[in-house]
Amino acid sequence: MTTATLAVPAVTPVSTPAAVVANPSINLAALGVPASVVVSNTTPTAKASSVGELKSMESARISWETTELAASNSRLYGILKQAYSFYLVMKQDSDKEVRKANLEAMEAFIAERGYGFTPSTHDMTRVVKCVFGVDRRRVSAYSLALREALRQEVDADDLVTFLQDNGGVEQIRMGGTKPLSVTKRAELIKADVTSSALGAMQFDSAVLAVESDWTDKQVVFVATCLPGGKFAVNAVVRHDGAVNTALAAHYSLARAKVRQAESALNKAQAEAEAEVKRKARADAKEANDFMKQHKVPKKTLTKEERQALALRLKQDIAERQATIDKLFEFA
Repeated sequence: MTTATLAVPAVTPVSTPAAVVANPSINLAALGVPASVVVSNTTPTAKASSVGELKSMESARISWETTELAASNSRLYGILKQAYSFYLVMKQDSDKEVRKANLEAMEAFIAERGYGFTPSTHDMTRVVKCVFGVDRRRVSAYSLALREALRQEVDADDLVTFLQDNGGVEQIRMGGTKPLSVTKRAELIKADVTSSALGAMQFDSAVLAVESDWTDKQVVFVATCLPGGKFAVNAVVRHDGAVNTALAAHYSLARAKVRQAESALNKAQAEAEAEVKRKARADAKEANDFMKQHKVPKKTLTKEERQALALRLKQDIAERQATIDKLFEFA
């Protein structure tokens, strides 16, 4: 603030341009009189009522996030956990009758609702649609999140934590197809590798000087496979990054073998089921042809005959199913 003394005579007020007021220039010596002039460059402040309104909305948002939204997400995650558990039981339960019961229940529910799927639709998507209905975008998002949990071998009891730690369903949906990091893959396989041993070897200290701090640490051997199953060790690498990379590669190869085995088993199951259906159709056609050839109308069959025929068909199907089960037990 600038203050000066100026005596102003009684004169008619004269308007001064805004630019001059904002940047005053007064020749006090020429006027010869004292006066008090105040110049201020302060800017207007926002209305207190508007600030209060924004703060009120902010408080409402915080309350919604911590109460209503949190409760809603908690309920959603609980339902997703139930759907995930249903799928795991249907696919992984040790009792084949339990697996079969869940599969039949899902198929019956789908038939009752009239839902349609392509042959390539993942069974996780089928389960999710049974639970969450026909909203395709929501079913897709939830299925992707649960399939990512399945890919990372998350237990049902850990699903809610998995969803929360990874930013929720939507975040997992957007980034769920990304492969596990090298560090994560190394962590998942490290315990298995450490608990197994292929053998022990020791090099002459003149060839390889082992430092004292190497004890109980993992290293990477660079070796060449020789005829007869022998290996020529070319180098020993003591580096955490190299160890993690090797463990991650080992994990990926192990998972690939599991996927190949699962794919082969699923293919065998599909082929066996197709063969059972083909044989059933052939038997039905043969029976119809026989009845047509001998001009035996279906309505002439007695109730007892129809029951006997149905029993024979059930026994035939049971025998074929037993054959399929033995095939899978062997696999």
